[in-house]
Amino acid sequence: MESAVAAPVMVPGVSLTRLEWLAERIADMGISWGTGDSRVSGTLWWCMAASSLVDPIATAYAEGLPAPGSVLEQLLCEVRPDGGIERVVSAAHQDGRADSGPDTDVGHALHRTLDRIIPAVAAVSGAGVPSLWAIVADAIGNRALDAGDPEAGARLAREVAGRLPVPRFTDIGGRTFLRRTSCCLVYEVPGCQMCTSCPKRPVAERNNLLAELAAGS
Repeated sequence: MESAVAAPVMVPGVSLTRLEWLAERIADMGISWGTGDSRVSGTLWWCMAASSLVDPIATAYAEGLPAPGSVLEQLLCEVRPDGGIERVVSAAHQDGRADSGPDTDVGHALHRTLDRIIPAVAAVSGAGVPSLWAIVADAIGNRALDAGDPEAGARLAREVAGRLPVPRFTDIGGRTFLRRTSCCLVYEVPGCQMCTSCPKRPVAERNNLLAELAAGS
């Protein structure tokens, strides 16, 4: 007899603004990573959540397709057992309904959503608001890069505007990399090391590591 597979846990997007819910999910993330520092676990949690939030939008921009909306009340989030956000979907977009109006409004809608979520994540985790915005910029840049059009990520970021930095890119060893402005703080987790592309690495060291990565790809 096959064991039943648990259905994904889906929660409404507004959960991302609820302090008690956020605190529980960030605590779950801390347990998973083995850290009791809420600033670290909250930053790691937001790196994953931000990526899931912007992925469908940045990918649509890169592929020249209509972007799903990001109105918070129309979003559903799939939550993993470790508290992380696996994916974010627009219920209206899935149903074939318009959810953000014309494409020119996509960036504004995303800005409003982020402007509601980021202060809550900062309040619960102790992470700085500017650093959380920077994480979003890097997520947008990386998701657009993955989809094959880095400039689409920069265009989306410019439309979001406000406190969101515009992603920048660099070519090393014949490969394009995001020039990150944010740090996920994973190196503060016991037993973990700094990311290859971490902006806290000395430039020469980082470029050498990226060149080695490009050569092996």
